[in-house]
Order: sequence, then structure tokens, then C-alpha cells
Amino acid sequence: MESWSESIYRDGWNIFKRKVLKDLEEEGKKWTRDFSPYAMDLYKDYKIIAHGCHVQSNGDLGYEVDEGVDRQVVSLVRKKCTCRTWDLIELPCPHAIKALEHDKKEPLNEMNWWYSKEAYMLVHQHKIQPVRDEKFWKVYPSHAMEPPEVHKMVGRPKTKRVRERDEARKREGLWLKSRKGLKMSCGHCSALGHNKRNCPMVNSLFLS
Repeated sequence: MESWSESIYRDGWNIFKRKVLKDLEEEGKKWTRDFSPYAMDLYKDYKIIAHGCHVQSNGDLGYEVDEGVDRQVVSLVRKKCTCRTWDLIELPCPHAIKALEHDKKEPLNEMNWWYSKEAYMLVHQHKIQPVRDEKFWKVYPSHAMEPPEVHKMVGRPKTKRVRERDEARKREGLWLKSRKGLKMSCGHCSALGHNKRNCPMVNSLFLS
């Protein structure tokens, strides 16, 4: 029953993955721009913020961009901004967009290739191929899995049985319950009141 339900779950999961990959590829074909909708929406938001910024150039490729009371430094050579947004997501931040527009450059050209439609389609071009049922698989004797080799462990082998953590406590309660109310008897003379170690007959034999 478990193996049957497991096979149903596995087959259903494979069908689901094939459908997801196919749907993702179809979604990418509907893109109207060269970059993903997520990247373009983020770029539009950053561009709105960039319109409210003020930029000052140092005469080279370094810029100071003021956003309200905050000031950030942008380097177009290293493609870095002190706000670190450009470094983390590799998409021009509002300060970088302002500096690029000041330098008469297109900010979209500085967007990472991984946001492009081409990269998206390359990722989802691979498909899960259909496979026949397991009973039709060819199994060769050379593919059989052999048990691992037995290696001799270092050190003296253990001879005592490995006891459970609470075995001593369980045995103590068991023995106390079973021996409760019983009188001690000697294993040598069967007399009551002493054991074999303290038997007077044994001691008398040694003394004589």
C-alpha cells in the first residue's frame, strides 16, 4: 500500500514539475520587453525616485547624488553606489540612474543580463523527459548494488552487550519487586540467614 501510494505521489509530482516548467516558458514568451516584468517595474520605480534627486559631477566618472537629506556617491567605472543597491541586485539604483542620465547614457544598458528575456528562456529551455513505467526498465547484473566491504575496526572488539540508558533502573525495580519478602539462603548448605560467602561450614573447612 505504501509503495503504491509513493508511486502515485512521485508520478504526480513529476507531472506537476513538467507543467510548471512549461507554464514558465510560455510566460516568458509573452514578455514584450527585453527584461523581466519584475525588473522593469523596479526600474520604473527607481526612475521616479531619480527625478527627485540632484547630481553633481567631479568632472570624471564620479558623482554625488543628493536624495533629500541623504547624499550618495556613485562610481560609473566600478558600477557601485554607496547605498549598495546596485551592488546587491545588479540593477541601477535611483542614484545610478540619475548619474547615468547626467552622463547621457541609457540606464537599461547597465542592467544585468540575468534579468533579460534571453537568460530567462535559456534557463527554462530544458524539460523533464517522459519515462516509461518502472517494470519496463532494463536492469543489468553489472548495475546491481553490492554491499560495502567489511573493514576491521581499530582496537579491541567489544564483548559486553550494549545496555540501554535506563536498563539499570528498570532491572533494579524488577529485582526489588521479585525478591521482596524472600529470605536469604546459602548456596552451599541451603541454610537461611547467610550466603555462600559467609557460610560457617566453608569457613570451618578452611580453618581445619
